[in-house]
Amino acid sequence: MSSAHQTVTLKDLPEALTALETADRTALLDRWREVIGVPPPKNLSLPFLRRAVAFELQCQVRGGPKARMIEDLNRIAAGSASRASVGTRLRTGAKLIREWQGRTWTVEVVDGGFLMAGERYVSLSAIARKITGARWSGPRFFGLAEEVRQDDTPTKPSHRRKAA
Repeated sequence: MSSAHQTVTLKDLPEALTALETADRTALLDRWREVIGVPPPKNLSLPFLRRAVAFELQCQVRGGPKARMIEDLNRIAAGSASRASVGTRLRTGAKLIREWQGRTWTVEVVDGGFLMAGERYVSLSAIARKITGARWSGPRFFGLAEEVRQDDTPTKPSHRRKAA
């Protein structure tokens, strides 16, 4: 890898990404400096170097991640839930996996519902009820929803007395 590869076009991107797969540590560190513009931190693994340089190359050629993704990443970095955990629509083909009482359940998202063990369901709550025998919030059961506060202010104290 030479510095002649510094500017990558959409046409050259697949070749540049393929070259990263076989690049040695020295070449990856040089490519990091070229693409990112600063010296890499010490002790980065080769797989991480490859992924980071590949990501930057793709961002430069394709215009970078969407603003919504950046917002999600910032929200996650701040310790808040991502939008996915508070109700983003699931895409067809996505698989949800949940272990319940020693058994692993897999649910596939299909057009208009969900598929589990060859049976079609219209909601995750119906699947959670089938698995547990109790009424659950399906998104919560599958880890897709959690209670999220928008601020860090404490909630009002409960009027219930705490058990001693």
